[in-house]
Amino acid sequence: MSDPHGKVLLVVGGASGIGLAAARIAAADGARVVIADVDPAGAEIAAGLDGDVAFAACDSTDLGSLQRAVDLAVDRHGRLDRLFATVGGAVLGEIDALDPETWERELTFNLTSAYLAARAALPAITARRGGAICFTSSGQAVMAATDRAGYAAAKAGLISYTRSLAAAVAASGTRVNCIAPGPTDTPRFRAMNGGDEGVERVRAQMPLGEIPRPEDCAEVALFLLSDAARQVTGQTVHVNGGLLMP
Repeated sequence: MSDPHGKVLLVVGGASGIGLAAARIAAADGARVVIADVDPAGAEIAAGLDGDVAFAACDSTDLGSLQRAVDLAVDRHGRLDRLFATVGGAVLGEIDALDPETWERELTFNLTSAYLAARAALPAITARRGGAICFTSSGQAVMAATDRAGYAAAKAGLISYTRSLAAAVAASGTRVNCIAPGPTDTPRFRAMNGGDEGVERVRAQMPLGEIPRPEDCAEVALFLLSDAARQVTGQTVHVNGGLLMP
């Protein structure tokens, strides 16, 4: 994170994966971090990180819960500079088996949650010029993902929302960007791919020869949140080891 010292960062979905990697890196570099997550283990995780890290129990699909996380950051530090909303998950299944209830859950979890996080955080962020927001979409957003159509549609919507929100808040000096990870080497990814053997099959397909780590994605998000990216807004950056080049 190019400008961490004294910055206040709220990471929604910060108890695992890319969010946890971002919280760990930012806090170690001197940012003041609040992790917001539905996982109660997040409190212990936050306490175990180096630096100034607090935890807010948070349902990312509930505006009131997100507002309480924002309020915790503002009450604790007097302001909020950065929001990284990195929540998501796919329900696998072919389109003809995708029922309306699952469709709605996919949209709520993967798209509406980002809208709600921004809605809660924007008044605090726009109160000071130079604020920034980063969302997490997915490479699936630009693919024909027949086995996770609801997820792909929601993440594609998030890319569009990123552009719209960036244009809407630009006059306040606030920037909005998005990362779109591909395969990322997390415990969940390994479980979904059947362990080491499946992971090696994916690795063999990667042009750069590696499956990106959560830290690789987090570093890109933190760059987009930093003043080093002060002229970057409305953009989506793909982090996928060259697997997809849209």
